Amino acid sequence: MKKTLQLPIILLTLMTILSSCVNKKSNNSIDLEAKKNEVQTYNLKAGLYDIDSEKSSIEWLGKKPTGSHNGDIELKQGSIKVDENGIISGGEFIFNMQTINCTDLEGQPKTNIEGHLKNEDFFNVEKFPEAYFTIEKSDDKKMSGVLTIKNKSNPITFNYTRTGPLEFTAEIKVDRTLYDIKYGSKSFFSDLGDKFIEDIITITLNPIIFK
Repeated sequence: MKKTLQLPIILLTLMTILSSCVNKKSNNSIDLEAKKNEVQTYNLKAGLYDIDSEKSSIEWLGKKPTGSHNGDIELKQGSIKVDENGIISGGEFIFNMQTINCTDLEGQPKTNIEGHLKNEDFFNVEKFPEAYFTIEKSDDKKMSGVLTIKNKSNPITFNYTRTGPLEFTAEIKVDRTLYDIKYGSKSFFSDLGDKFIEDIITITLNPIIFK
């Protein structure tokens, strides 16, 4: 009789322990998910912050089947508007297209590709010396706005990472053909074979810092 009474007690004890472990795991999962979804805020005054050009880097990458080229470009000016929670609520940027720089080549090959990128085949910087990006909306992970190159404007959305109160990184994919840059594009020329240049240009903010 004594053994018969002990069995239910043992089972009840085991069930209580298991239930406690399950609840603890569930609570931990909830806490982790809440932490994951928590929006980081920063103790910043609401207002405008200007680009710190000396500490910022804007890089570009263009690819083709036989290789790639990369470089950087300078901002003429830029600023972001931050709300009372430190979240970006707007911003405007002007790119100096005449500063297109190729960093993977030297000497005459470097001069040649920079000249080609600046002429009518690509960005035609003599006629269109500036490009523009205006931020229309953003949250803590994604930004949307309008990019204007060669007087062609298109909406663009990209993810970004905040690495400090006023420091950001991002990788932005730009379809150059939307801006009337069709040279070497197999989307428009079907007889290029492997001599085409990819439509997508990758712009990397690495990083971009404000002050």
